[in-house]
Amino acid sequence: MIERIAGFKLGKSFFLGLALVAVGGVGLYLYADRYGLSYRELIVVSALLIVGVIVFGRELGVRWGFVLWVLTLALGYRTVELTRDLPIHPSEVLLWLLLVCVLMQRRLAASARLTFQVWLWMFIPFWVLAWWPMIGGGAPWAQMLNEFRNFVLLIPLIIVASVVLQQERYWRYLLLAFFFASSCIALMGILEYWFPEMDKLFPAFISNTKPSLSEEGFARAQFSFWGGPQATFICVLALPSCIVLAKWWPTWVKRGAVAIGLLLQVLAIYIGGYRSIWLVLLVQVLTACLLGLKKHGVIVALLCFVVAFGGYQLVSLVPRTNERAISGIAALQGHPTDSSATNRQNRALGALSRTIEAPFGNGWSTAGWVHSDFLQVAANLGIVAGLIFLGGFLYTLVRLGRRILPNLKAGEHIDLGLSLLLSFVAVGGLLAMEGVSVLPQLVLPVWFVWALTETWLRQTVELPEVNDAVANAYPKPWVAIPLPSSLKTGV
Repeated sequence: MIERIAGFKLGKSFFLGLALVAVGGVGLYLYADRYGLSYRELIVVSALLIVGVIVFGRELGVRWGFVLWVLTLALGYRTVELTRDLPIHPSEVLLWLLLVCVLMQRRLAASARLTFQVWLWMFIPFWVLAWWPMIGGGAPWAQMLNEFRNFVLLIPLIIVASVVLQQERYWRYLLLAFFFASSCIALMGILEYWFPEMDKLFPAFISNTKPSLSEEGFARAQFSFWGGPQATFICVLALPSCIVLAKWWPTWVKRGAVAIGLLLQVLAIYIGGYRSIWLVLLVQVLTACLLGLKKHGVIVALLCFVVAFGGYQLVSLVPRTNERAISGIAALQGHPTDSSATNRQNRALGALSRTIEAPFGNGWSTAGWVHSDFLQVAANLGIVAGLIFLGGFLYTLVRLGRRILPNLKAGEHIDLGLSLLLSFVAVGGLLAMEGVSVLPQLVLPVWFVWALTETWLRQTVELPEVNDAVANAYPKPWVAIPLPSSLKTGV
C-alpha cells in the first residue's frame, strides 16, 4: 500500500491540502476568466501554494517550503501595501510563517538552537534604543518600522536555515533554487533589454523596457519584470554557486546548464550598469583565480577568457562602456565626475556628519538611503552599533577564510566553502557600496547568504588542529559534521 508520495506522508493533512489546492485552482480559473490575471494575482496564488506546502507538509513541508521561499526572491519589488508607507513583501511573510512552523513542530523545535553569535547579541539592544525618537511623538513610525524589520529578518533566516540544513541534501536544493531564481531574473532582464516589445506581450508583468541612459551615454537595463536594475544584486550573490553546483552535478548536460546560467548572470550584471557590482564581480573572479588556480587553473582561466572576450564584444553593442568604467574609478578615488556618484558621496559625507554630531544615533530611518549600510547604521543607531555591525561582518569573513584556506592549501575539495566565500565577498560589497537595509527585497538575499555562511561554519570544525582529520573523514564539504559540545559555538 502506498504510504508516501514525493516524500509526503498520506494522511488527513495531505488530502486536506490537496482538496484546498483543487478548490483554489477552480477559483483561480473562474476569477481569471472573469477579471483576467495580473502580477498581484500571481503573487497571491504562488504565496498560497507555498503556505499550503509549509502548513500541511509538516517537517518536510518546512524544508521544501524554505526551498520554495528562495524562489520568491525573484518577485522583486512586488509588495502588498498595508498602508501607503508600510509595504509588506511576500517573502518576509513566508519567512515568519516558516519560523512559526519550525517552533510548532516538536522535532524541529528541539533541534533549533536559539543562540546567536556574540556580535549579534551586542547589536540587538541598539535596535531597541533606536526607537527613542518615538518618545517625543511625531516620529515617522512607519518608515522606522520598515528599516527595523529589515534587520530583524536576519534572525528567522538563521534559525530556519540551521534547521533545514541539518539534512545535507538541502544544501543542493537551496543553492540550486537560488542560482535558478537568479538566472531567471537575468534572463528576463536580458530579453527586455534587447527585445523591448516584450512589454506588449506581458503588459501586466512588464511596464517599461526602454533602457535608461547614464550621463556617460551607457544604456542601462531596466529589469522591469523584477522591478529595477537592483536585480543584479541577487546575480552577484548567487553567481558563485556555479562552482559547487558544477561539482555536485558532473554530467556535461547539467554543467552546460550551469554554464548558461553563469553567462546569463554575468551579462545581466554588465547591462545593469552598476559600477560597484562590476567591481565586486572583478574581485570575485580574482579571488577565485587566486584560491582555485591550483586545482582548477584551466577552468578558471577559461572562464576569465570567456568573460573578457564577451565583454569586449559587448562594447560594440552597449556603447560608452569605457566611459562608464572610468567614471566609476574616478568615484572610487574620491573625485566623482557624474551626478550619481556625486550624490552618493554627499550622502556618505552627510551620514558621517550626522554620526559625529550625534554619536549615540539619531533613530531608525533618520539618515535616509545612504547607499552604505555600515554608514547608515552608524548614523541611525550610533558609532558603537556601526562598529559592531562592521565587526560582525569582518569576524564572519575571517572565520570563513580561516576555515577554507588551510584546506585549499592542502589540496582538499572544499568547493562549497569557496562558493560561500565568494558570495560573502559580494555581501560586503553590497553593504559597503550600495545599502540594502532599506527594502526587504534587497536585504533578504544578503541575509540569506549570511545565514548559509553561519550555518556552514557551524557544521564544520573550525579548530586548525582537527581540520586534517575532518577532511579525511568527510571528503564532501557539505556533510553536516557532528561536533562535541565543547567545540560548538553558539549562533
